[in-house]
Amino acid sequence: MKKIIIAIISLSTILVSCGTEGGKKSDKTVEDQTNEVKNEDAVTEEVSDDKSGDAICLLDKLSVRATPDDKGKWITSMSLGEKVYYTGESVTDSVSKKEYLKIKLIDGKEGWSRATFLAVDGKVGVMTQDANVYKRPDLLTKTDTKYSPMDIIAVVATQDDWAQVKGKRAEGQYIEEVWVKADNISDKSVDIAAAKFAGLAMAKETMTDRIKALQEIVDNSDFSETSFMDLIKDKIRDYESKNKAVDVQDVKVEE
Repeated sequence: MKKIIIAIISLSTILVSCGTEGGKKSDKTVEDQTNEVKNEDAVTEEVSDDKSGDAICLLDKLSVRATPDDKGKWITSMSLGEKVYYTGESVTDSVSKKEYLKIKLIDGKEGWSRATFLAVDGKVGVMTQDANVYKRPDLLTKTDTKYSPMDIIAVVATQDDWAQVKGKRAEGQYIEEVWVKADNISDKSVDIAAAKFAGLAMAKETMTDRIKALQEIVDNSDFSETSFMDLIKDKIRDYESKNKAVDVQDVKVEE
């Protein structure tokens, strides 16, 4: 009888002991899982705070400087539509109140540029035709302004068949952030490049220089597939017509 009682007591002790150890093990597992969740939350929070990413330059010859201010040492300049890398660092000049972003170019150069003329997380595009401007992605918010063909912009958001764009209109004075119908935009590199060089050509001082620069685009086989070829040829004919009119006027004055 004594042997039976001792056996029962021993068995009970073992079960209690195992239960305690099991409880400790379970508690430790919960604690580990909790820590893992906290760690995952911390990582998620860190990623969400990271503002770095690609950015699009919205102004031709935009300066890149060594320090975040207008008097900083000039390093280089960027091209309209050029894609750069935004490091996530930003500084607001205490005097001018202008915000600067630190960027890195494809050749490795780093510096600071005005935030106003950069579209972070944007994708470069170009208007293929006249595009009505809207305040919001709603036909009821149409404005009296339009984008023109070959206007280079950055697409910063999309919604259904709408695109939110940031850029300067050919007839505008400032960088705007508005909505247009997405089917008005081309993201083809040949269209973007042709539009960029056509814009530089049309900004030249004399009609003769404009004609020459536009003709160079037409003659360049690299641009043969651009959807703007007919438009560029029309511009050449228009400038040639105006040039002839000026020549005729000069002849009449001389007579």
